Amino acid sequence: MTDQNRPYINPLLELSEFDSASSRPMTLCSLPGEDRQVRFALPTSYIDLVQLLDGSRTIDEAIDEFMARNPESYEKSWLQKLVETGLIPKGILIYPHQDPKIAGISRQKKRAFLYLKLPIIPPSIVDPIARQMGFLYNRFALIAGVIMFVAMHVYVYAILFTQHEIDFNQLDATGILLLMLLSTLGTFFHEFGHASAAAHFGCRKITIGWGLYIIYTVLWTDVSEAWKLPRKQRAIVDIGGVYFESIFLLIMLLSFMYTGNTLFIFAFIFIDLSIATTLNPFLRMDGYWLMSDLFGIVNLRSQQMAWLNNIGKRLFSPKDHKEIEKVELDNRAKRVLIFYSITGFLFFFYIIYIIYKIMILKVFFGFPDFFEATLLDYRSGMSASQMVGAFLEIAWRVLMLAGAGFMIIALIRRGAKLVGKVREFRSPDQKQPVAEAKV
Repeated sequence: MTDQNRPYINPLLELSEFDSASSRPMTLCSLPGEDRQVRFALPTSYIDLVQLLDGSRTIDEAIDEFMARNPESYEKSWLQKLVETGLIPKGILIYPHQDPKIAGISRQKKRAFLYLKLPIIPPSIVDPIARQMGFLYNRFALIAGVIMFVAMHVYVYAILFTQHEIDFNQLDATGILLLMLLSTLGTFFHEFGHASAAAHFGCRKITIGWGLYIIYTVLWTDVSEAWKLPRKQRAIVDIGGVYFESIFLLIMLLSFMYTGNTLFIFAFIFIDLSIATTLNPFLRMDGYWLMSDLFGIVNLRSQQMAWLNNIGKRLFSPKDHKEIEKVELDNRAKRVLIFYSITGFLFFFYIIYIIYKIMILKVFFGFPDFFEATLLDYRSGMSASQMVGAFLEIAWRVLMLAGAGFMIIALIRRGAKLVGKVREFRSPDQKQPVAEAKV
């Protein structure tokens, strides 16, 4: 027999129990990849097959023995497909010529992760601070946090905005720099929220770092040990960032009430936009993992897409029942996903509305007058420091308008994709794609 017929279990594979709402027991598999740790949640029954492939058996021999032990489990052709298109490509099973240290392969697009990842705060600093903040995760503190979050937003958007005229043109270059500083501080609160939640449940060796995502700089927190926690505890780790960021929002609101400086309200809105984005359950951010962990839904993205496809097909192809995809969500999870998705989208678009109304549009319509006044000051004579300040004020306005334009373009593109989906649902020749083994 050749080596190609005798794959064996990756010696660096780490296995642990995985708490989920799946109808079958699940096991968490962790592997080193080429540029990051790779994890998969597999049905525990698959691991029995994996362990039979120890290098002494061919694939056929291992499958035959597995079926002899589990005579009513799976068809042989399906198990062969599982091994050849799932377990081997992912690096769970490897051949002698492969390096087990880089065998783990994820189907997740690389651009969905950080291009550059640098640790900036080591565990020796993060762990002690995070453990000290763990008291904020007892039940009464969490309930108080939810009440605080709701009350703040009702006050700011329903009361404060009706009593104050907020004009983003009031900010000069110094104000923009301070706003960026406050937003960065809010991000540190967010990351320490994840770290504190993880530490509260016993996780250690937590690192906070800086990274580059496309052209954006971001902070990240390594809480890898949280994957081994029960799903309700994982959900608290997921929401911990928003929880701590809400505390920072309260600081911004109290600072405004004490000083009357609208800079703090602008910071409140910018940070709120970040919260609304990260809670979106259709992006692979905190909201996505919160839904996945809270309800124990494995392969949430594929479940979401199947659910959305079903809605489209029922709306536009109600007679085509054979093409309706199977959704492995119970009725409770479906109802919660619907409610969460609707409220999440409404919150996100309301914040976008606020941003455009009080910031973008006022900057856009005020830009010609501002530019003309700056030009007159230049012709009248400016010192070097005044010229630098004027340049910065023009630059941040241009960058803000450009960013708003890119956001509009992105929304139009997503809308076009949605229209394309609708056309697919209406097409009588649509065919169901070949289902892929979920591993």
